[in-house]
Amino acid sequence: MTNHKFTQKRNLHRFYPVAYLVIEKFRLSPLTFGLLAAVTATGVYLFSAFLSNTLWSKQGQMGLLQDWIPWLVGLFINPVTLGYYLWSFQAIDQVIQELEISDVLEIDKLEIDQFVINLYSQKWRKLSALASAIFFSTIVFIIRPRLESSWTSSSLLPILTITIATFAVVYMGSILVLNLITNIWIFYRILGKKDLDINPLHPDRCGGLRCLSDYSLKTAYLVGVLGIWIGVIEYQVITQDVGKGFWFVHLVIPLYIFLSMECFFGPLLAAHGGMKTAKEESLHKIARQFRAEYSGIYTSLAEDTEAFKKKSEKIQQLRTLYTMTDELPVWPFDVKTFRRYLLTVPTPLIGILSGIGKNLLINLLKQQGIKLG
Repeated sequence: MTNHKFTQKRNLHRFYPVAYLVIEKFRLSPLTFGLLAAVTATGVYLFSAFLSNTLWSKQGQMGLLQDWIPWLVGLFINPVTLGYYLWSFQAIDQVIQELEISDVLEIDKLEIDQFVINLYSQKWRKLSALASAIFFSTIVFIIRPRLESSWTSSSLLPILTITIATFAVVYMGSILVLNLITNIWIFYRILGKKDLDINPLHPDRCGGLRCLSDYSLKTAYLVGVLGIWIGVIEYQVITQDVGKGFWFVHLVIPLYIFLSMECFFGPLLAAHGGMKTAKEESLHKIARQFRAEYSGIYTSLAEDTEAFKKKSEKIQQLRTLYTMTDELPVWPFDVKTFRRYLLTVPTPLIGILSGIGKNLLINLLKQQGIKLG
């Protein structure tokens, strides 16, 4: 009952008109919202192509049904981004609730609620997302006519369609990124400088902090999807030779790497310090006790064999306990989670290497005097 009360009090999406409309009015879940976005994109793309007579390729233009990129973006990348947009408002609540009911630490619920709501209600977040959407949609509107092998360069209507879609997705995507960064700040406020009671035999193998590991893994999946999107952009820029005039487009690669590391390791680092401190303090306690018992064993040499045996057994037990404690986790994730994250990081390289490989192959064929159709 208490958890429900605090969940209702937060309602972080109420500060953002789009999220409030989708969650409160339409009652859509992140999955439903993503699927609806995919269906909407399909309808809008086909309608725009029909009105502009660009469904099929013609002389000097690419048709929608022959261009795979808008379908990849419209049916996969954008829906995932929009679904995560809604999820980002709800995820922090879920993690906080799991931390509240865990035995790892004590949380001041009122203080955390005030802190969380204050961060999410900042007006500059919406303004910065709006500025980002205007900036990137403007770039798309300028670059698209130059991408001759893309459907969106066929006529003005497809260009406007993609520009408007970019504006909407970048706006919500920017809010998503801000939410993820804000959530990291919240994790540091909750876990920073706190005495953690790590359970070495907890079934989650993360000392009782599996909720942070699950959260980071979900952000890793999002990073992978964004990496695919960046790879597609890089592929178009490289293969269609528009990078010279718009070199700054490549800056999304270091930005992507920074965001991927921040989103994945940020929540984990919030708990890492406390877990490491808890482990070191436990080891120090055992070490002090071991030293005292070890020093006292010399006095028992003159005692009977049974007393010496008991003290020796206690020393051995302390050594065993020290070894067990030394195996305590200091990161709230396991190897499997980290491996999955590493698999998502190189996703932009798929588009980059494909574009470079295509250009090299075309140049090689040209040098051999082979004409391309």
